[in-house]
Amino acid sequence: MFKNLSLAVVLLTASSALKATESVHFAAIEHLFEQKVGIAVLNTVYNKLGISLKVSSLPAKRAQSAAVNGLVDGEVMRVWSYGEQTANMIRVPTPYYSLESTAFYLSTKKAPVATLSDLPNCKVAIVRGVKHSADLTATSDKVVELDSTDKALGFMLKQRADLVLTNKLDGIVALQRMGVEKQVSYSRPLAFFPLYHYIHESRAELVPLVDEELKKLIASGEVAQIILQTELQLQQAN
Repeated sequence: MFKNLSLAVVLLTASSALKATESVHFAAIEHLFEQKVGIAVLNTVYNKLGISLKVSSLPAKRAQSAAVNGLVDGEVMRVWSYGEQTANMIRVPTPYYSLESTAFYLSTKKAPVATLSDLPNCKVAIVRGVKHSADLTATSDKVVELDSTDKALGFMLKQRADLVLTNKLDGIVALQRMGVEKQVSYSRPLAFFPLYHYIHESRAELVPLVDEELKKLIASGEVAQIILQTELQLQQAN
């Protein structure tokens, strides 16, 4: 009872603080499949809260810099470690999507990895500033950072890397967009990462409201429906 009462007080206080808040502005990592799904989910969340949502798509490191320096109100979605490594950012506790870190490699070659322990033996291309890929390759000295998944795959297609490490759906859609599906194969997912919404500490009043709304939408099945529809739309768009 007391727990529910405390939550109600927090939400009431946060709601009062939002009376002057009519809009929010977040950064998203440009071109990534999962970020576009996240934007679709958050559009619904903030609409339910009566708040207008604006999203600017930026390169990963610029998105992080903009969020940390308060130029935007936070980021659409990042992995858990982003919150551990990034000052001034508050993690909304409830994850609302996930990604599967997957190795993409030339179809003419044997799969270069079977488990994460194989990564240090390979020259790996990743998207610059993307935390899950950076975390998984942190112990490797053979990592090349590119500006997008398309560029990373193109780098590998020129046989300048053994594999590209990215989210499974992000890689698949990029292959379709580039028209090279037959030239590239991919492994089973090497790791799974829940994804969280992050809010700058200056807008801390948003955190309990967004978390509560996310929980409601997940419980009702609405988040799952938004995710499914958005995934299909993004894949068909290519």
